[in-house]
Amino acid sequence: MGRRIAVIGAGADAVATVCQLISFRDTQDSVYQDDKITWIRDCSHKVENFGVSVNTLWITALATNTTISTIDYFKRFDAQQKIGLKFIGFGNRRDKNFHTLFDPTEISMHLDERKICDFYWENVENQHFNINRIDKRVNELFFTEDECIIDGESYDFVVDCVRGGLWDKETYSPAYFNPTDTKLTINRKIPGDWDYTAYIATEHGYLTGIPTQDAQTWIYSYDSDITTEEEAVEDFNKHCAVKKHCSYKKTESDHMTSDYCIHKNKKYARCGRALGLNDDLTGYTNYVETDLGEAIAEFLFSDPAMPCNNLQHLEIEDRWNDCQIDHGVLMAFYTQFGSRYKSKFWEQTRTDACKFLEDKETHSADRMEVYDKINNMIPKEENLRLDYFRHQANDEYFLRQRMGDNSDEPYRMLGPYQSFVQAAYGLGAPYAHQFPLMSPLWEPPEKHGEINLEPLMGGTYRKQKSKKTK
Repeated sequence: MGRRIAVIGAGADAVATVCQLISFRDTQDSVYQDDKITWIRDCSHKVENFGVSVNTLWITALATNTTISTIDYFKRFDAQQKIGLKFIGFGNRRDKNFHTLFDPTEISMHLDERKICDFYWENVENQHFNINRIDKRVNELFFTEDECIIDGESYDFVVDCVRGGLWDKETYSPAYFNPTDTKLTINRKIPGDWDYTAYIATEHGYLTGIPTQDAQTWIYSYDSDITTEEEAVEDFNKHCAVKKHCSYKKTESDHMTSDYCIHKNKKYARCGRALGLNDDLTGYTNYVETDLGEAIAEFLFSDPAMPCNNLQHLEIEDRWNDCQIDHGVLMAFYTQFGSRYKSKFWEQTRTDACKFLEDKETHSADRMEVYDKINNMIPKEENLRLDYFRHQANDEYFLRQRMGDNSDEPYRMLGPYQSFVQAAYGLGAPYAHQFPLMSPLWEPPEKHGEINLEPLMGGTYRKQKSKKTK
């Protein structure tokens, strides 16, 4: 008789987690074929039909074990291709907006979260064996020595994808860096016809724009200790005409992140929203959620008697800690030079970002202790992922210190070389010239002050005509 595994959650992160568990279970030895995966979702709590960004790993998770085709994304889920990020009003350069473009092999999309979640929920049992759905709100979750009990039902392993977690709630700690704590979100029924995620610096925060075929999701992020809700709405309204078009949804965050990915009892894991990352600036959260979801699946469907199983547990926790640091670094990187606004929010954000990037103690994590444990644990003939850990143990963690005029530090923290260079030049970093460009930097033609943001929200780019002097 196989194990009973439960995934709790309703959003796109839960969908990806279910897919990844199914994929790893069905590709392993037959010993796991009897494992039953149960997806628990409270359908009375509707997923908002806001736009979300999904990456290559997320799309692959669905593509490899369902009959969802590429055309489904565009016809059923209102998907729009995402080729990169566009920043408006960020950094030292006051005259230009800038893009960071993805590697050509990267496949990312914006799509309607409600449509993809509802579709997969309705069809998952027809697509796979040994999987079932339960539509209910989880009221009680606790563990015994041998099992997990969810509202009286017994399970062998639980993956929690509910924001804030459903169990062990005291094991959350403050995030390393995040300048905002409140979001106002609207969904405008106007087609979004651009192919990137848009980030717009405003006086009291910043906007995130996510396009889908039939709508535009706009998220206004701000710090409630600095800005009142009334001031935020007024600032939001300047760019998106909030009062004119639709009401907004307010979401507050305490910016607490989970102390672990997999609990030491090895029966409970957190993924997706339960991890606590809350970010609408970098898009990094989606990568973290899907990467750790895959790691949980690999851990769950590997032989617990093998040394590599313990290796995977150590690796996952190490990766999760790195993800939290890297997430803070990315946010600080994009905000360390402030914006075109000299407001209290941006002065405070710039100060805090620079302070975080200069904290060498936080960013110089010593992995030798972990490496030594792994080296002693794994036989030499079974050096699974040993090179990965050796690299991590000796690595200098690029870009975890604020770069100065004479910096020669490499660029790996932001991923591909091109992305780093585009961001460095676009932000007006003083060290950018030290990194040669293989091709000219692609910059949007409009300058700050020339772009009419209201037409932008409508999916059309038009420049404001300058008044002719007689």
